[in-house]
Amino acid sequence: MESAVELGRLAIERWYRAALDAVDPEAAVTAFLSRDDLSLIIGAERVPAPGRLAVVAVGKAALPMARAAARACGDLVSAGIVLTKDGHAVGAVPDGFEVFEASHPIPDERGVAATRKILDLVAGMGPGDVVLALISGGGSALLEAPRPPLTLSDMAETTAALLKAGAPIQHLNAVRTPLSLVKGGGLRAAAPAARFVTLVLSDVLSNDPRVIASGPTIPAALDAGAALSLLEQYRVDGSVPAVVVEVLALLDGKSPAAPATAGDVLAFAGDNDLAVKAMAAAAAAEGMSTRIAWRRREGEASDLGRRWIELALAQDEPVAALFGGGEATVTVRGGGQGGRNTEFALAAALELDRIGDEEWLAASLATDGQDALTGVAGAIVDGGTVARASAAGTDPAAALAENDSLAVFRAAGGIVAPGPTGTNVNDLYVALRIG
Repeated sequence: MESAVELGRLAIERWYRAALDAVDPEAAVTAFLSRDDLSLIIGAERVPAPGRLAVVAVGKAALPMARAAARACGDLVSAGIVLTKDGHAVGAVPDGFEVFEASHPIPDERGVAATRKILDLVAGMGPGDVVLALISGGGSALLEAPRPPLTLSDMAETTAALLKAGAPIQHLNAVRTPLSLVKGGGLRAAAPAARFVTLVLSDVLSNDPRVIASGPTIPAALDAGAALSLLEQYRVDGSVPAVVVEVLALLDGKSPAAPATAGDVLAFAGDNDLAVKAMAAAAAAEGMSTRIAWRRREGEASDLGRRWIELALAQDEPVAALFGGGEATVTVRGGGQGGRNTEFALAAALELDRIGDEEWLAASLATDGQDALTGVAGAIVDGGTVARASAAGTDPAAALAENDSLAVFRAAGGIVAPGPTGTNVNDLYVALRIG
């Protein structure tokens, strides 16, 4: 007979899968996009496409979004390019589409080469033509064209320094945008006469389209001064390549205003809130009393993990399951292996152990199935996680200090590893009462 802990873990994994189903890229695009003769229909918006229709899909969910678009638009599509993360080009490729994989979260030359192809494609679009841009998380690293004289190495070093310093995605993108020719509306500027339709699967908690994939189709003033301030704030202005600071200083105060783009359409196919609601609904359908406690939560992963347990223990008896969404950051101080979700989960496990609680399970899970470079989505913990890890020869408290959370879960169990899920709408948090 399965224990309460085992049954609880199975329940959390079921609810996690329900959340992923709700933000499945193919289903989400299908729900928003259709055609009528020579027009695209996006929600309630009709966009005539009497000329050519080019589909550009960028991000971790790019290929399934492109499949749905190709199915919905049929022979309206004249050409299509997909640029996605390594390992995410899974499944059928629509006829007439080219697919490219590149590195994430640190950009590489494959991404730059694919970006050139995308720029070449849209540059040929004119009046009467439409570019359908399908944007999902991960696009900032994948779609890249460094602003001369910057090199890809300069961009990669800057990205790595900010990630190590714990910068959240919106700050990371605020620095990268003025350094790039495609971010901040740069892709849009490559085809000024065409009309752009942008359909987004959001991995940004605010749903700010300027931040998601650094807004390649959303014209914005490039704030080089703000980028310089962020480098100073995270104390990396002396460690990033000197040319990065020089370029930003030259651009400071000279960034052009965002051009008008009348007629463009922007729509959101899915986001973190949708996934959290689906998770809670799945639990409620099983008869659980539920509460959505956190929305769009940010902060240091270890702090959030402890606070999540404090919140769970403060619940009135009728509440059996808590749900939340957000995306934590990790300030790297050690040399271990882990990500924001496993670090959150380890901090939660240590708090359960400190209090001596055996009534609650807790989980932190990435919707893309890839918690940083761990290869896992995150972990589910219980009151015995720390004891099991210790018995296996691992020191959980020391592991947290060394950012080595993955080692604890390899020793104690609790890892959730679905592989790449094909979607990306930030992270999901669960606390389940089993006592």
